[in-house]
Amino acid sequence: MSQKTARAGKERQIGEIGLGGDRHLVATLINREKIDFRLFLKTSRYSGPTKSGVRFYLFDGIWEEFKKLIEKVDKEVKELE
Repeated sequence: MSQKTARAGKERQIGEIGLGGDRHLVATLINREKIDFRLFLKTSRYSGPTKSGVRFYLFDGIWEEFKKLIEKVDKEVKELE
């Protein structure tokens, strides 16, 4: 089994959000221990991930802090409405 095949078996795409045009934000679970949010492009010249993104380990507490930050952002956005 090639390294690429072995690695692909440990990654599972959770969801995708279209950001307009040829850009998508993709959430991927990696090795049951990391969540990766990555910008993907789908153009005639290139289709795939970019360097733009962020990865969280699920065991170091930062993922939980990120979720709290998203709750704060959501609260601020709701107050704008």
